[in-house]
Amino acid sequence: MISFSSLHAVIIPSEASAAQQKAYVTYTLSSLPPTDSSTPTITILESRNLLAAAGTTGLRTWEAALCLGDYLSSNMEVIKDKSVLELGAGTGYISILCARYLGASHVLATDGSDDVVAGLATNFYLNDLQDSPILEGKELKWGRALVGSEHPEWNSGQKIDVVLGADVLYDVPSIIALLSTVGDLFDLFPDVKIIITATLRNQTTFDKFLNTCKNAKYVVQKIDFKPKAIAEQTGPFYTDGVPLEIYQITGA
Repeated sequence: MISFSSLHAVIIPSEASAAQQKAYVTYTLSSLPPTDSSTPTITILESRNLLAAAGTTGLRTWEAALCLGDYLSSNMEVIKDKSVLELGAGTGYISILCARYLGASHVLATDGSDDVVAGLATNFYLNDLQDSPILEGKELKWGRALVGSEHPEWNSGQKIDVVLGADVLYDVPSIIALLSTVGDLFDLFPDVKIIITATLRNQTTFDKFLNTCKNAKYVVQKIDFKPKAIAEQTGPFYTDGVPLEIYQITGA
């Protein structure tokens, strides 16, 4: 209770302050085969805080991203030679994994926060991907129309095969906006597969997600992948105390 009270009394830092409190974290990818006699790793510059004053949660890597990364590392064929879009990329952990180790043909890491998108370049650099032709970061706000910029078509007309999202079902308004974007993606790419790792914090919120998908006639299937117990983990390490489930969504 003393520790809880102390944390509860701490003022949530501003975006500028949170940026100054970042640390380098290296994640070991033990599910992947060794490269050059060493275990693959991803290094991320991320915040030690759960969120900043503006409500941003994309400044650190969450358990759902580590779990999704574990699944993808154990099923590399999901990403191999595929064009990937990540929604709510945050620190870019999943996008970096797909681009550097899983053989994606192209990866577009997106987030709705300008500060988060700006931080992606640093994490790309830390993983020797700063000049990679297959990885890029871009702002994408859920619920807004997918439109091009210089190019008349969204994403310069490039096809998307797989969409990924980790811990993107955190409240009802965000779910409505997210599934609006999902609908736009199905309109553009009818055969796209969407894979989401859900952190089950609130059953009502999750039921809203399922019901909205049902009303839109999307097919939602739970993927049979159980996160390892923490005592069995050899990297990356994440808590097994929070229910984490992976779902695949396909169009009607």
